[in-house]
Amino acid sequence: MLKQEELMVNDGWEGIEFCYEQGWTDGLPVIPPTKELLDGFHKQAGWDPEEILLIEPVRGRNVSAEKVAINAIMAGCLPSYAPVIEAVLLAMSDPLYSLHAPVTSTGGAASLIFINGPIRKELDINCGVNLFGPGWRANATIGRAIRLIYLNCLNAKPGILDKSTQGWPGKFSICFGELEEKSPWNPYHVDLGYDPTESTVTIFASESPHNILNHHSNGAEGILLTAADAMSATGSFSNGQSLVVLAPEHVNYIAKDGWTKQQVKEFLYMNAKRTIADLKQTGKIGGEVKDGDEHTWAHRGVSPEDIVVLVGGGDAGGHSSFFPSWSRGRGNVMVTKPIRKRGGTR
Repeated sequence: MLKQEELMVNDGWEGIEFCYEQGWTDGLPVIPPTKELLDGFHKQAGWDPEEILLIEPVRGRNVSAEKVAINAIMAGCLPSYAPVIEAVLLAMSDPLYSLHAPVTSTGGAASLIFINGPIRKELDINCGVNLFGPGWRANATIGRAIRLIYLNCLNAKPGILDKSTQGWPGKFSICFGELEEKSPWNPYHVDLGYDPTESTVTIFASESPHNILNHHSNGAEGILLTAADAMSATGSFSNGQSLVVLAPEHVNYIAKDGWTKQQVKEFLYMNAKRTIADLKQTGKIGGEVKDGDEHTWAHRGVSPEDIVVLVGGGDAGGHSSFFPSWSRGRGNVMVTKPIRKRGGTR
């Protein structure tokens, strides 16, 4: 992104077109970042424009709060979203996330963001009906701001640094909250040791979701066998992590049977598997099929703890989702960071 400078335009449309001409958009129109909007965003966010909010160590890129604010404004974010954006960037800067690799890979991963804690309600983050789709400003614009930062600050433009073979629409924006109120279990951040009154953000380099469709089973085992089957698909099979978002209808049946979240994770791990023969025959792993390969199993992930289970979606419908991790192996892991409000944030 160019150094900040003022440009006089005749109207808002001319400003939008100027942003297109500079290559600052994700293909959709953006809000021109006027000085007035930028100054107001910094003030309400409590950011010093020169402070560094994102570090990408492989290419030595540091992204300042000023550049983050510009992209957040262009994405349509309110200043009240700043603490979430800041926490996402902190998570992305963590070496465990391996930011450079999924951004540049042919795999086409999106930086999936999910949010826990009270801030979901404060910012009206959708956790229910159509939670992966359109309709909520916070969901759409927080995720979009991160993508614009990739494009404009890390030069992750298609064909330049972003080498995605196909990609998926989550690369525009994929951000949602866990529907904690409908879960029979602790929310994800509480499992990690955070207090329920705290808010967190988790980032995950994710492939596109697989629908887990089961309208007829009214028991835990049938629903979870369906989920495990989706997780076993050879196209996305790896020893990486998994994100399973169970819809309330499915969760109600699972809870009625008395299953704990840990039992769900253990069951999915034990049943999300393929034989070594399968993986060799499909070319997922190298080598010729040998005696015993038909009876030797590989599991999705390396343990039940590699399966993260959330609750989310509308009350009606037997549709849950499985999000596979990026890469053929285990190139990156989920990272969770607390969301901290600064003094200026409202």
